[in-house]
Amino acid sequence: MLTDKQILESLARHQTQTDVSAVCYFRSLQKQLADQFVGRRRIYLDTKYWVLLRDAALGRARSAVHTEILGRLRTLVSCGLIACPLSDAAYVESMQQTDKDTRLATAALMDELSGGLAIATEETRVRLELLNFMTDPDSEMGGLNDRLWVKCGFVLGENVPHVEAFDTHTNLIAQKSFIDLMWHQTIADFAVKAHSKNTITIRGSAARINEKLVAYADQIRSFKQAVAAEFSGCVKQFNLELAAAASREKGYSGATSQEAALFQEAMQTALYNALRLRPDFMAKRVPTLFIHAMCHAAIRWDKCRKLDSHWLLDIHHACAALPYHDAMFTEHPLRILLQSGNMRMEQRFGTRIFSAEADVLQFLADCEESGRQKGSS
Repeated sequence: MLTDKQILESLARHQTQTDVSAVCYFRSLQKQLADQFVGRRRIYLDTKYWVLLRDAALGRARSAVHTEILGRLRTLVSCGLIACPLSDAAYVESMQQTDKDTRLATAALMDELSGGLAIATEETRVRLELLNFMTDPDSEMGGLNDRLWVKCGFVLGENVPHVEAFDTHTNLIAQKSFIDLMWHQTIADFAVKAHSKNTITIRGSAARINEKLVAYADQIRSFKQAVAAEFSGCVKQFNLELAAAASREKGYSGATSQEAALFQEAMQTALYNALRLRPDFMAKRVPTLFIHAMCHAAIRWDKCRKLDSHWLLDIHHACAALPYHDAMFTEHPLRILLQSGNMRMEQRFGTRIFSAEADVLQFLADCEESGRQKGSS
């Protein structure tokens, strides 16, 4: 957290840099952050592993292997070989702990292992991926690296305040100073107060989805049909706002509302056909929507599996982890789902998916060995 002196220095600095917009300033910080973590392997920990490692950090490990995993992670992080970025899903789920001591301990561990690095929210990733695809269909998501990463203070989004009573100049200074303030916030700063629970909302969403699955179950005769139905729904994320943004990036900003609606409809159709006909190609272009749709389709096709709030959160973890991390440590059921023959997520994205502690330890040992070899070469 910034001190009062640092806040005043931030305000003074931005008073002399009025030619730099808040957006450009934020992007410059993102670029510096991405450069800082170049060469490190990114490991995604879902809530299960954050909790297990938190208990190990508190000296009450449920198994000796959890203490060993924590020790290896700490060594690899301190040596600059890995980072464990935080996601919005992991943050929201973990910060709903009502016990203040365990919540603060979880937050401290998140700050330590993430190094302050977080992945942009799912909403932001969808927007970036869709606009990138519209601008350059041949470009994979690797080109988004400078836009995907934020400091943990922005783990829930990149909004900055705008005060109607302020003039443009004052708002600009305030916004960039706010960015500085949030850029230096830690998860421990946020964890002091308990967060409101979203469990009821998530359960309600799961119940509504299950009702629709039952209602349309007789229309789904194959996994391929289930996937097509989910693709049809997910392309609606390309809304009028994104259609307008895509038009602006193409240099055309004078579209009428009718033209914008026609463009939106055409692009939704094109996205649907591309996802349906070239799934592996599109997995590398719009991975968040692709993974979301595929996971829902797999659960929909499995008549013995019922979607619940836990599965909904697991899908969000998968969407954050698979396209942008080297490995994911997660629960056994989710690993099985993601590695199933219909899904093949490990092969599609090259991200290693582990649930068993022995496999996690072996992967971390391999990271250490790889680090030693690089150091000696």
